[in-house]
Amino acid sequence: MKKRTHISSPESCTTDQLKGRDAPVNMGTHAMTIETMETALAVARIAVFELDLVADTSNVSASWRDLMDVDLSDSIDFQTEWRKRVHPDDELLIERALTAYVSGEAPRVAVEYRLRTRDGMDWFWMRTDAEATKWDAQGNALNLVGTQRDITDKKRAEIALQGSEEQFRSLMHNAPIGTALVSLEGKWLATNAAMNAFLGYSEEELRRTNFQSITHEDDLESELFKVQKLLSGEIDSFELGKRYVRPDGEIMWGHLCVVLVRSDDGQPLHYISQILDITETRKLDFLRNEFMSIIAHELRTPMTIVAGALDMLDVVCPNGSIEKVQQLVKIAKRGGDRLRTALEDILDFEHVSSGALSLNLTETNIIETLGEALLKSQPDMDQHKVSARMILQESEIFWKCDPVLLDKTLRHLFSNAAKFSPEQSEVCIVVTRDTRHLNIRVKDAGPGIPDNLKEKIFEPFWQQDRSDTREQQGIGLGLTISRRAIRRMGGELSIGDCCVNGLVWSHSRF
Repeated sequence: MKKRTHISSPESCTTDQLKGRDAPVNMGTHAMTIETMETALAVARIAVFELDLVADTSNVSASWRDLMDVDLSDSIDFQTEWRKRVHPDDELLIERALTAYVSGEAPRVAVEYRLRTRDGMDWFWMRTDAEATKWDAQGNALNLVGTQRDITDKKRAEIALQGSEEQFRSLMHNAPIGTALVSLEGKWLATNAAMNAFLGYSEEELRRTNFQSITHEDDLESELFKVQKLLSGEIDSFELGKRYVRPDGEIMWGHLCVVLVRSDDGQPLHYISQILDITETRKLDFLRNEFMSIIAHELRTPMTIVAGALDMLDVVCPNGSIEKVQQLVKIAKRGGDRLRTALEDILDFEHVSSGALSLNLTETNIIETLGEALLKSQPDMDQHKVSARMILQESEIFWKCDPVLLDKTLRHLFSNAAKFSPEQSEVCIVVTRDTRHLNIRVKDAGPGIPDNLKEKIFEPFWQQDRSDTREQQGIGLGLTISRRAIRRMGGELSIGDCCVNGLVWSHSRF
């Protein structure tokens, strides 16, 4: 078969030519059939052509002229006209369609391409379908017979739909809120980067699971109830707060919004889900509740002690012994000190959390600061019947820090060590340094911190014993304030591997 880069065709022919010279004289019925066919083709805007591949001539229907906007009176070479109006980017597409038919890879020539309008101002889309009906002895096609149709409206609708789909995919992929398409069975069909980051799974991993399997067991029933109402048509969408379980077991809170997508006839297709990460908000709510609970106890109790002691002092003072008066004053003082410490911790926490805490970095004698902080902490040591010892390599170590912040931090660490040490035990403060690092280790003989709690203890308001009767009182902000203060100075506060029952401050030189 000859390879051609064109499909339609040179020269138009009349109805008589279509009938053929050797046709019978009585052609009334046949002529009516041809006329009816021409009318039908014109109404359907379908052009018909036959291309003679040997003579390189063609016959076309009148509807072909209409489609190409060529008048009967126009004396032009239609093949040349057609070829010059094909969009340059589609010429290779047409050639490939012809090649595929010639090689037997395709059962017919079928190709969609663009043609320029006659006035050259616009483009319209054409579809051509053609097959050979005559073959020579060697199997070469002698002709091509086919149709051409204007498919501009269809292609523009497809392009618009494709653009909408691409826009939706782009919007979904780049949305800062977790977005997903979910099947009616709960399978994840597509997820964006925000959803993957929130849930802790890759998109491929999510496709192998469903929303039920990663929903916290206590929240699943309420969500499935909402889903059933959605499917039944009782509601159009729903929102709820729920927990998700990450692969590592971490619990994440999300505000879930779900919409059911239906077909034109109302049949459910799939869900569109959006999840806003509210984990931090939930944590803040929890901390707020913890704060109110602890503050209610920590402020009410010392106030009660102070007020009660003063009431008793007022009663016994006229006739009581000086020893009883002194005892009541000490009780009132302890309650007042506890109340003052709680209020100072709250204010310090607010400052370090809001970033309002200003730094005054100066070269400071660390050993001197340690001694002063230990002296200020001596009442805590005495109260808990604990002694303290410093192990030093040098008598003076000058290091750049904020001395006020360092003093507060050290007093928090010493107080913490005293609280959790057995009576008559010793707290050791070990100071070492090299050219770049300063390490201060506060070691006590307390019960120690389990590995799974070594980060928990630095969380605000965290208490290992949450009962009102716990042995060691406090609002749980000391270590939080200390770590944040040390980090502001460029250091790190942590539970050291080498001292199970103590804390380590590791500071790098600026």
